Amino acid sequence: MKSLSGLSAVAPQYDAFILDLWGVIHDGTSLYEGVHDALVKLREQDKKIIFLSNAPRRSVKVEQVLGKLGIDRGLYDHVLSSGEEGFQWLSSGKQNFGKRYYYIGPSKDLDVLEGLDFKRVDDLKDADFLLNVGFGSEEQSTDDWMPLLRAARAAKLTMVCLNPDLEVVKITGERFPCAGVIGHAYQNMGGLVLWFGKPFPAVYEQCMRWLSPIGKPRTLAVGDSLETDIPGAVRYEIDSALVTGGILKHEKPHAIEAMCKKIGLAPNYILPKFLF
Repeated sequence: MKSLSGLSAVAPQYDAFILDLWGVIHDGTSLYEGVHDALVKLREQDKKIIFLSNAPRRSVKVEQVLGKLGIDRGLYDHVLSSGEEGFQWLSSGKQNFGKRYYYIGPSKDLDVLEGLDFKRVDDLKDADFLLNVGFGSEEQSTDDWMPLLRAARAAKLTMVCLNPDLEVVKITGERFPCAGVIGHAYQNMGGLVLWFGKPFPAVYEQCMRWLSPIGKPRTLAVGDSLETDIPGAVRYEIDSALVTGGILKHEKPHAIEAMCKKIGLAPNYILPKFLF
């Protein structure tokens, strides 16, 4: 792992950058300082940029948020969200279950399957599968969902999880759990979970199709998570850079190194923030 103060030292080695959003570009509310300038400089060098996010909503909604934060469309080539990947998979008809789903998540993401021939039901007994996009509010915990998860497991319902992340952190330091926590709880009790997003290979495969003819050796993935971003990139055999100012902002360098050693996956580079 090589420590960097910014990407300028290694940018000539890469033609494409696959960038995480929350924890790298913004904290869910505001852009991190220096991000806009870094994107501008990468684009001035004709770098391809894809935002790859575990946001459990359609890519078009992610683009709208980026626009509101001051990231205009000319600063990137594509956006791929885990919600988009799940939407496209469900629209393909590849699932071997029915069209009625029980929704787990906040009201803001109720429209994630809008336009598809699926129906949300309010009674678990009427559901063919669970659609998990996260916690209903910041006050909820996994315990609040355990009775429903046990009932779903007894009914042998499949869970579709549109966000494998376990938590996110804001600039204030506040940490909030994500859908991945509920997904792992269900999986640990023997439930079947279909995961969409990082660290699973399908999203990287889509990114590389968009980036063709640029190949893996000239692509760098940047993220802040040792649970999704870095494992996904390493397993897909593309170089990676770990931003420590996101979810790991309160961890000391030696602690981060220990975490990497524990999971047996190390990024190529470590940098404090997404800076050029």
